[in-house]
Amino acid sequence: MADPEARAQDFALALRRAIADSGLTLSGTHQRLLANGNRVALTTLSYWRSGDRLPEGAASLSAVEDLERILRVDRGSLRDRIPPAARLGTLAAPRVPFDEERERRETEETLAALDAAPQLAIRDLSTHMTVYTRPDGAVERTEFQCVIQVTRGIVSEIPLIDVAPEETDTMSEIFDVVGGRLDREYQHPGRLLSGIVIALDEPVAAGETFTLDFAERLPPGYPARRSAWHATARRAKETVIRVIFPEGAEPDWCEEYVETESGEEYSGPAALRGRIAHTVRHGFGPGVLGLRWGGTTQNGRTPADPNTG
Repeated sequence: MADPEARAQDFALALRRAIADSGLTLSGTHQRLLANGNRVALTTLSYWRSGDRLPEGAASLSAVEDLERILRVDRGSLRDRIPPAARLGTLAAPRVPFDEERERRETEETLAALDAAPQLAIRDLSTHMTVYTRPDGAVERTEFQCVIQVTRGIVSEIPLIDVAPEETDTMSEIFDVVGGRLDREYQHPGRLLSGIVIALDEPVAAGETFTLDFAERLPPGYPARRSAWHATARRAKETVIRVIFPEGAEPDWCEEYVETESGEEYSGPAALRGRIAHTVRHGFGPGVLGLRWGGTTQNGRTPADPNTG
């Protein structure tokens, strides 16, 4: 594999040739970028052409894709010459995304017991959750489709944490894993949190992405959960949660909620179309995004509704 400096010069050479072959000057190329809404400085474009700098981060990569169109070169002929590490840009440090002191502490203890890092070297690009409920409104199973990017080093496994609505001796069950296998699991002695580790089919290096699909079942004995949430330790490009209710078992109320890293919570009515409720966010995190639902009384919520866990 070529070293980073060689890759930088490879990109610069390809860019110089593309500009020369297009008949445009560097200034003319810059004006085309500005006209298309890509506000890259002329000096930055000059650095890219000379090889002194590489495009970094989402905005710069978008500009490179626009350059391919402006200069009429094959798609990917410039972008694919950028080393993976440069594509990541600057990342904020990850944080444990739970707001309660007990949940934070037991999350860290569970990860330690599993000998797993708390998502230090990965970030969500896309997480899609589809939740299926029982006639009583409690969650039966959840299907996950994830696209994840490695931000540093080499990653060979992924830890996942579950927070039950209340203390229990029953753990959720993971099945139908595609892209890895269930390697180990652990229930915290506090009986509120549990964790698993999924070993990936193949190790993944920094800058690369991988997909992971799996399903989670809440077996008999697990406390009834009338909520669905996703926690992320870094900003994610896309988070989608769908909840599908049985025919004739639609909830009386449904709301979406957000728990921020500062411990604040915001909630409001969720989008509910027929039997399907959903919420979607772009650029969300760190924090928790979720949906919760139940029946109604005069004060707007049934006393028996479990907490959101």
